[in-house]
Amino acid sequence: MKKIVSTTITSIGVALLVSACVPTTTTGVLNSITSVATGSTGSTGSTGGTLNSTAGGITGSSSAVTYENKTYGFSFTIPAGWSKQNGEADSDSVLFMQAPISNSCSFQFHITPMRKSFPAAASVRASLKAAKEDIGIKKLLSAKRRNDKGTSKKRGVIGWEVVENGKAGGNQRIIYQAYDEKNRYYNLMGAAKTEKFETCRPELRKIIDSIKFN
Repeated sequence: MKKIVSTTITSIGVALLVSACVPTTTTGVLNSITSVATGSTGSTGSTGGTLNSTAGGITGSSSAVTYENKTYGFSFTIPAGWSKQNGEADSDSVLFMQAPISNSCSFQFHITPMRKSFPAAASVRASLKAAKEDIGIKKLLSAKRRNDKGTSKKRGVIGWEVVENGKAGGNQRIIYQAYDEKNRYYNLMGAAKTEKFETCRPELRKIIDSIKFN
């Protein structure tokens, strides 16, 4: 009996730890779009076209641009017609948007260091399980495991990906969340207003699929 009670308490403790520590997806991704400065010169990235500007602001890159985040060891490709609005591609936070801004298509990521003892693998399992349950109550359209070993011979990057079921007047997103071998948490999101999501979705999917870790 003592053994059973001890095991139960331990399981509950792990569950509480994971639920308390799992980072939540960023909310209100597009709430401040109207305040984003469209006159930024952005960045040309590592390969691809340059950003075209007009008197009315950025019209986006003339061709697809691949960015390398050497700080955290991953790359991603932004389609033609998009421009950087905030942050830096080689940092822990950046925002790209499709021109014109009224299209509301955006891609951004945020990287957060977690403590060394954070149970990343347990977090992924618990989060994916919860995400699959959310499909049943129509909060999500899909959820899947997504790992990327890159060129590493170690664990590599572990994570999961979801596609939200949007609500009228809100935002709808494709979200890739992951942890690297240093227990850094990655939240990478393609988003649009729900009414524009299906129009934006092909390019959002291209960006999310282009993410590769070293």
